Amino acid sequence: MISSRWGIMKSSVAGDFASDVAMVREYTMLSHKRLYSLYECVLACEKHNIPGDYVECGVWKGGAVGLMALANLRYGKGRRQLHLFDTFAGIPEPDGEVDGRRAVEEARQLGVAALGRLTPNPQLYDNMGRGVGTIESNRHLLERIIGYDKAFVHYHQGLFQETLPMVAATIDSVAILRLDGDWYASTKVCLHFLYDKVVRGGFVIIDDYGAYEGCRKAVDEFLTERSIKIRLRRVGSELRFFEKP
Repeated sequence: MISSRWGIMKSSVAGDFASDVAMVREYTMLSHKRLYSLYECVLACEKHNIPGDYVECGVWKGGAVGLMALANLRYGKGRRQLHLFDTFAGIPEPDGEVDGRRAVEEARQLGVAALGRLTPNPQLYDNMGRGVGTIESNRHLLERIIGYDKAFVHYHQGLFQETLPMVAATIDSVAILRLDGDWYASTKVCLHFLYDKVVRGGFVIIDDYGAYEGCRKAVDEFLTERSIKIRLRRVGSELRFFEKP
């Protein structure tokens, strides 16, 4: 765990973590373990002055970004730029040839094909009865409930394949890159455009590495292609993260 290296998540901040999670709970589907791990990554960046923006690709209603914002407000010496990439209208369908059986079955149960077409499908969230995360729901959490300065919050609406080629060049450095795009194509394009922005000692978090074959394949391919030798740390059965060497 990060705490074994950084010595960060001690009892003195456990109350802050619990309070901050309560504030974002209805805006995220992440488990307690995943939120705990994310909080530790933010604390490491804040307490050890690791520079860069906080970036999430696939934000739903903004709970994960909201938790990063709250930790920054508590422990940061200055505000961070927050970048939220999402269609804000649902996720595209998986590609049956690369994303694996689980992705295909989940999509088809909801009446969504598995041809890899880049069209948002809101019903991929509706099975949980919690709806699509819109820009307004994200703005409500970040700017009104949390009160983060809206000048530091950037909403990039559209498919990653459309927004990243235009926006990535405007981001100077990244301290935390959190990827929650589910599929092979979504994960690979994010790594292609944003990995080099992550600073040494920054964190790359892959939410679906252990969940979907396509996501895992995209990460493994990218690390091999770039000859990046790192140890992926586990959080539960699905999430993986690493510190950039």
